[in-house]
Amino acid sequence: MSTASLQRGLAAARPRSVGDLVVLAAIVVGVPVLVLGMALGGPTVQLLIIAALAVLVAAWVTTVHPRVTLGAFALVLGLVPYAKLPGTEAPLILVLAVGSWVAIAFLPGVRFTIGYPEVLLGIFAAVAAISFLVTSPSADSVLEYVSWLAATSVVVPMRLLTREARRVVVGALVAGAAVAAVAGVLLLRYDPLGYFLARLTVIGYHAGGGNAQYVPGVESNTLRLTGTYVEPNIAGLILAAGVLLAVAAYRGWLRVVLVAVIGAGLALTLSRSALGTVVVALGLVVLLGRGRQRVWLAGTGVAAALAVLATPVLRARIFSSFGEHDTGSQARALAFSDYASSVQGHWLWGLGWDRPEYRSQSIGQTVNFVANAPLLTVYRGGVILGAVAVLILLVLVVRAGLQARAGFEAAVLACGVAGFALVALQLDFPVVIQHPATAVFSVLVGLSIGRPVTDDDVEPAAVQPEGAS
Repeated sequence: MSTASLQRGLAAARPRSVGDLVVLAAIVVGVPVLVLGMALGGPTVQLLIIAALAVLVAAWVTTVHPRVTLGAFALVLGLVPYAKLPGTEAPLILVLAVGSWVAIAFLPGVRFTIGYPEVLLGIFAAVAAISFLVTSPSADSVLEYVSWLAATSVVVPMRLLTREARRVVVGALVAGAAVAAVAGVLLLRYDPLGYFLARLTVIGYHAGGGNAQYVPGVESNTLRLTGTYVEPNIAGLILAAGVLLAVAAYRGWLRVVLVAVIGAGLALTLSRSALGTVVVALGLVVLLGRGRQRVWLAGTGVAAALAVLATPVLRARIFSSFGEHDTGSQARALAFSDYASSVQGHWLWGLGWDRPEYRSQSIGQTVNFVANAPLLTVYRGGVILGAVAVLILLVLVVRAGLQARAGFEAAVLACGVAGFALVALQLDFPVVIQHPATAVFSVLVGLSIGRPVTDDDVEPAAVQPEGAS
């Protein structure tokens, strides 16, 4: 390593603020004390000391190198969204989601502004808090609310990202999705029952198999891609976001490779809502956008549609929808018919946040709550919260129409959010109660209302200053 490189590395690690100095002082003073405690203390003391050391290191990284924390959040979300903080039951993406708020506070060049996203988020969070306090003010409800808020509120740090930090986040999420797609395809072929995930028990994955999920067919059942995403519908949502980000932020052969790899994984999830989300999102870009990128996008879309129709398992999945053998659609129809009676007497503030069907797949299948994000929001939090959610979705959809001519990247992201709002959130519920789905939608929303990395085909009047709302 050259002397100049060493000097640049030392300059990058130099404290930049009072907060940096506080963290550095804590490390200098605290580490010797902690090491002495490790040598003299018992197992419990040693475990607490290890945790304290981890917190100190994480604090140092987050304050001195905030882009590392932001990138780590995106990478975990794209690759292993159900990972736990080692030694705990805390979801790693929620820990990093909170860390992203700290990171954004120390990120050089950030301009903090309060716009309509923060106002709407504040109203949403306040009404949700009233809902759980009225219906079920238990410790579990508080935990559920805080977890939901951590995953939802990450939209603000994503909106405020500087150009370089945005590249890191987008690159980490797309790379994570690409690796997870490849891993998912390999596991689908060589480890369909999910025994390989036993190697990931250190980060919270289950040791046993039983991870295989199928689509029932007339003559046989079809295995769905789950991989490190555990659930095929979660895989579909995250890989759909990965495809949209790859289309928006990359160019040339790299974009073709990333879209092909992530798109193949997405197709093998057999998630109709995720596939429909991508189709609608890119269709909106072609219909409403402008510029030479639309021609490439339309041609690619036609080629992808032909490839899907030429694949027997995908063709059967699409054309069997709503038929007599489509058990998923039948369960959805039954849930819709029973919805009014299930919420009867709880319309105002919902049935509450502390309910077993939100966390247990078997209980959720028995209860068979409605597969629709706005209606499940009403089910849990009441019509007032549902109305706020619908208002936010309407704003995002209208914004997509306004942003369609503001440059290719801005158009893809805004129309991607609209695609999620119009398809994924109408046909399924994970964005409401599953932290990875909530987080990936929040990230996509945050990136769509931030400043694009590239300015291809942007009209001069459409370019906004960094951090503008």
